[in-house]
Amino acid sequence: MRRRMVLALVVVWLLGWSVPVGAFLVAPFPIERPDTQGDQLVFYYDARASFTSFLTLRNVMPGEVAVTVLFYGPAFDSPPFTHTVTLPAGGLRVLDVAELRASGLPAQAGAAFATGVNAVGTAVVTGALTGNFTIANLATGSAWGAPAAARSAVNADDSFPALGSVIDNEAVSLRPIRASGLELAAYYDPDDLAPTDLGGDQLIFVSFEDVTGVPLRAQVGSTDWNVFGARADGTMIADTEFTATGVVVTNLATVLGASAGGSSGSIRFTSFVAAPRETRLIFFAEALGTFGTGYLLPPVPTLL
Repeated sequence: MRRRMVLALVVVWLLGWSVPVGAFLVAPFPIERPDTQGDQLVFYYDARASFTSFLTLRNVMPGEVAVTVLFYGPAFDSPPFTHTVTLPAGGLRVLDVAELRASGLPAQAGAAFATGVNAVGTAVVTGALTGNFTIANLATGSAWGAPAAARSAVNADDSFPALGSVIDNEAVSLRPIRASGLELAAYYDPDDLAPTDLGGDQLIFVSFEDVTGVPLRAQVGSTDWNVFGARADGTMIADTEFTATGVVVTNLATVLGASAGGSSGSIRFTSFVAAPRETRLIFFAEALGTFGTGYLLPPVPTLL
C-alpha cells in the first residue's frame, strides 16, 4: 500500500513536467476542512422513500440574499433539480427535501449545492451562507446530521473577491475541499447495529469536480481511497482500496470486508492524487436501535 502511495506521487511529479504550468495555476489551493460560513454550502441529502432530509440555510449578512440550491443525483449525470429561496437579513429557511419530491426531485441520495445569486440568477460572492442538515431514517426511527460544508471563492491570485463578483471557477473560483487523510475514529460493532439494508451503518462518499464557466455547475468526481481498518484492540483487519465515484452510499462490511463484524473499530482513509478542482468528503452514520449518530469525517495528518 505504501508503495502505491509513493508511485502515485511520482506520477504526479512527472506529469508536472509534461503539462504547461498555467494548467495548474488556474485551480485554487484546496482547503483540508470545510469552512463554517462562505459563498457556497455543500449538503448530503437523501430523498429516498425510507429517509427524510432537512436542509437549513442561514443568511448572516445585513441584506437579503437570493439562494439557488442545485440537487444532483449520485452520478451527476442529469441536470440538477433547482430550487430558489430568498433569505432575509439574518434569517433562515429549512428545506424539507421530502416535500421537494412532489415538485420533481427524484427519490435518490445525492449532493446539494446552495449558492447566493444576483438578480439574473448568476452565482456571486456573498460570504453570507451557513447551515446544516439532518437525515432521518424512517426504518430505524433514528436521525443524524452535520454542519453544511461551506467554502469561499478566491481570485486567481488567491486574494478575496469583492462582494457581488460572479463565480465562474475561472477568474473567481470556489476552493475545493480536499484532505489527504480522513479519520473514522470509532464505530460500533456492526453486528450490534441495525441491519445494513435498513441503513444501520452507512459510509457516504462524495466526490465531485467544479466545472469552469457560467452557470455554476459541478460534475462527477472519482477518488481512489486507501483504506486501513483496525479492531478496537488494534488488530489490523483491512489494508485495501475503495474507489468512490460521485455520491456512494455503502457500509462498513462492503468497504472493510466480512471481518468488519464482531468488534468496534476505526478506519483511516488516505488519497494523494486528485483532479485540480476535485472536492472529496466522507460521512459516517450508524443506528443502534433508535439511537443514531453521524458526522463528516475530519482530516488527519498523513505520512508516507
